[in-house]
Amino acid sequence: MRLIYDSEGDVLNIIFDERLRRAQKIAYELQDGFILYVAADSMQPIQLTVVNYQRLTQLPRFLFSGWKKIKTAERKKLLPILNSPALSSFLQLDPTTGFGSVSRSVMLDAFPLAA
Repeated sequence: MRLIYDSEGDVLNIIFDERLRRAQKIAYELQDGFILYVAADSMQPIQLTVVNYQRLTQLPRFLFSGWKKIKTAERKKLLPILNSPALSSFLQLDPTTGFGSVSRSVMLDAFPLAA
């Protein structure tokens, strides 16, 4: 896993598996500027991009407005990914309501990263 944080744009990119970076991807927009990329063939998480990361970590909960727009069959495929340790350490999402939160990464506090 690799974290890339652009403090000027407040964009966090979490790369879960470098080996999958060139794989064919499916992008799921969970909210404006909050995009999960998964490998099309294996449904393995590749990358999570979060725009306005610092602002979102200050909110106790917010609506992942794109979640309900994703087809039900696709949401069922995404639930195990969202609940996996790799993603659940960064975000929590109630699949029924679409509300959730973003965790502030301890790794960002420990290592100042810049793009």
